[in-house]
Amino acid sequence: MAGVTFDTSELDAFAAELGKAGAFTQKGVRGVISKGALNIKKQQQAEMRRSSYFAMIAPTISYDIREVSAFGGGIVEAEIGPVKGGAGSLANIAYFGTSRGGGTVPDPEDALQAEAPRTAKALLDLMAQAI
Repeated sequence: MAGVTFDTSELDAFAAELGKAGAFTQKGVRGVISKGALNIKKQQQAEMRRSSYFAMIAPTISYDIREVSAFGGGIVEAEIGPVKGGAGSLANIAYFGTSRGGGTVPDPEDALQAEAPRTAKALLDLMAQAI
């Protein structure tokens, strides 16, 4: 009885290409997320600077990138906003107000919504380059 054989060379080559694409995108995703976070930070700072009461909070707005890798994949995320302590502790009042006032600075969600389409497009472009 003759055995059945399959030529898997094209499948093997495709798997190798996907492996290369993963390494390429892992580096690129961090850059895309970092650029998006910077854009959000700049918008939030500009909005805060326009406030005559809360302009001193603008320099406290920063971002941190966190990257977690496991099992050949990973997560890249950014946290953007005022650093607590000093003037940064007043950000909740600037954004959301109290019964006595405040809430005059645009919600930080607006900056995220403005940046989301650009970041999504940059990620799609990166994926297209990878394969």
